[in-house]
Amino acid sequence: MILRNLLYILLLMVLYGCSTAPYNHTRVQVAPEPKNYAWWLRTEFIPVDKEIRGIPVEQIDASWRLASELIIDDIPEELRCEDGCNLMEDSGLSFSRSGDFNRDGIVDLALIGIYEDKALNRGSFLLILSKDGKGKWRKSFLERLGKPAFAALSEKDPMKIWYCMECDFGALLIWDKENNRYVLKPIELGEED
Repeated sequence: MILRNLLYILLLMVLYGCSTAPYNHTRVQVAPEPKNYAWWLRTEFIPVDKEIRGIPVEQIDASWRLASELIIDDIPEELRCEDGCNLMEDSGLSFSRSGDFNRDGIVDLALIGIYEDKALNRGSFLLILSKDGKGKWRKSFLERLGKPAFAALSEKDPMKIWYCMECDFGALLIWDKENNRYVLKPIELGEED
């Protein structure tokens, strides 16, 4: 009798573990309505991590308690590929990209993420990391972008940060060689290409 009950419990555990119920990832929540809005307008990004690329969140910004890098696979494929096309891919956009953005001969990594500070306020950010002498990532640049909403990076140089995929709202990332720092410049109409 005990053996039969144990086998029954084991069977339930196996069946439950093989369930085809959809997995709800904790980092992305998409509102079902209004359906006529693009997915990036209905998406809420929620930070869950204590470190990004091996760097503790507090070392990125001492006021933060959580932060997460945006990852394309966190967005359900049926949303990314609405109407049979992947608009981010087709538009040459991603949430992270590598390059030598400050032309110092060292690989840099730019990424878009979201944070939650110790007062429980959320926002999005652009983070640029560079490799140190030991090959580990270190923070080179951090810019808060506002509310925890969609933003993406262009794959071509000069790098652009877009806050929408079907509008002309974004910023250009520029390396100011004279002052040895990154600068974000709003994109003016006509600079989109």
